[in-house]
Amino acid sequence: MKKTLLFSIALLTFVGLQGQTTLRFNTHGLIGDHTNNMNITKYTEPGVDGKNVVWDFRNLEITRDFTGTLENPNITKGAHIFNNANAALQEFNNYFFFNSNRRSIEQHGFMSASGNIFITYDEPFVKMRYPFSYGSSFNGQFSGTYNSTEKQLGTIKGTYTVEGDGIGTLILPDDKIFENALRVKEVKEYGQILNNQNYTISITTYRWYVENHRFPILVLISSNTVYENGKTHNSTQAAYNTKVMSKNTTSIDITTISSTIKLDAYPNPYKEQITFRFALEDASKINLSIFDINGRYLKTLYKGSTDAGEKEFTFSGSGIGVGAGAYIVKLNVNGTVITKKILEL
Repeated sequence: MKKTLLFSIALLTFVGLQGQTTLRFNTHGLIGDHTNNMNITKYTEPGVDGKNVVWDFRNLEITRDFTGTLENPNITKGAHIFNNANAALQEFNNYFFFNSNRRSIEQHGFMSASGNIFITYDEPFVKMRYPFSYGSSFNGQFSGTYNSTEKQLGTIKGTYTVEGDGIGTLILPDDKIFENALRVKEVKEYGQILNNQNYTISITTYRWYVENHRFPILVLISSNTVYENGKTHNSTQAAYNTKVMSKNTTSIDITTISSTIKLDAYPNPYKEQITFRFALEDASKINLSIFDINGRYLKTLYKGSTDAGEKEFTFSGSGIGVGAGAYIVKLNVNGTVITKKILEL
């Protein structure tokens, strides 16, 4: 009994510690010789911001896959141009050059797949500052020049804002669920002159991160371009990582402490109400309570002595004013504890 109680306390303490995903250089920095396997999907709306959000993207449609790689800039075509970069991200054969250190990630340039067109930033775009978590934010300005191998083609100048605007539960296809996922919103607005033509561009990017994976596991990008003649063009991109899901996903419907008593929770995930059911062989003292994902107590569904037989209780997060999100249900029967994770959509 004592061992079971200590395990239960340790579990809730661990959950509480995991309540805040924080990006740091050693866990999320751009370091060479890393591969990022992604699937391109059809774009979908990014959902709301805030705390304890549930982002349900189970219906993302895969169109194709791609692999991005982090390389040493010294072995790329742009080595002689971006000599202050220490990381090069290759995607679709294009290269993005960064200076990545324990304080920040700064983008210093871009080079097309052919190597004939490149952008150099005299005032770099700051992509990330560490440590970074929900509620963190920073902003600034960037500027640079468009170039070909023969001449300067134009200029670029704008602003950026980066904020940790959401923390919650992320659901991806195949019902893969990531709790305490951090959403980072990046907005870039800039004007550019290219081949004597003026453009105004706005790009909004949402990236979702988890504690134990270096790259974002979901990216949604929307951009708007306004041309000199007033015409506009909108475009979108979306991709998510399937490899990380097969390794680091925790199923919601699990019993964390073995017991002869089986606690059923259905449906799970649920929208309006979830039902808990279990059977007692003998008259017992029980406590059935709900906690949030950080281990904070929310509500007791039943506490006291009860006869043997099948028992059934219901719960709704919205019914007690907390709404959608992930919760922990804990059943204590004569000192034996069963814990499950549940999710209200």
